[in-house]
Amino acid sequence: MSDWWTSYFDEDFHALYSPLLPAEDTRQEAETVVELLGLEKGACVLDLGCGWGRHAVELARLGCSVVALDQSAVLLERGRALAREAGVEVEWVQGDMREIGREGEFDAVLSLFSSLGYSGGDEDDVRVLRAARSALREGGSFLMETMHRDQVARGYLESDWWEGADGGPVWVEREFDAVAGVSREWLRWLAGGMVREKYHEIRIRTATEWARLLETAGLEPLSWYGGWDLSPFTLRSDQLIVLAPA
Repeated sequence: MSDWWTSYFDEDFHALYSPLLPAEDTRQEAETVVELLGLEKGACVLDLGCGWGRHAVELARLGCSVVALDQSAVLLERGRALAREAGVEVEWVQGDMREIGREGEFDAVLSLFSSLGYSGGDEDDVRVLRAARSALREGGSFLMETMHRDQVARGYLESDWWEGADGGPVWVEREFDAVAGVSREWLRWLAGGMVREKYHEIRIRTATEWARLLETAGLEPLSWYGGWDLSPFTLRSDQLIVLAPA
């Protein structure tokens, strides 16, 4: 697989995806994180692959002490602006999720919005999970929200579209490698009279595969949910959310 993620998360990414992620949904998700993990005021939270900080800012608004880590300088700057607008403090860190380097510091480590699976293999994701485990305090929790293979296979669409931030259409073409478990997507949209394109590919795992990786990294899955309403996880669930205490 290519290293597409090194340049993918830019201003275009924000413009393409932000319409799909309403602020009210993000606010409710952050509230669910706090309730599910029992986070008290001042709890230290690490948001891995934080993007433009939509969850990080909401968690800070709820009283958490938040560190938000991402490799994209562009999205981190977006996050700083969002935090200033909300009047909250967040520590923004540009870095590699595989090398967090802050052992035993956090009450919770979060990996939200399918932030793993970019390289296709297990090695890199296990490195991230081990780094997350090391960053947790005794009694802390790791929480991951991601797509899962049963859902993707059930509702797979080879083409699709949605409205971008400017109201124009974003066209999507997909192909799924059923052996490797890799979904590939091409996004195309019009800008300045020209067709622009983005490409990404991501490994889509079953819950069984995620359980194995979590256990390999020293994280024991405790609870599995099928969405932010905390319904039980099934093969028909739209999302996979797993809670793994340290």
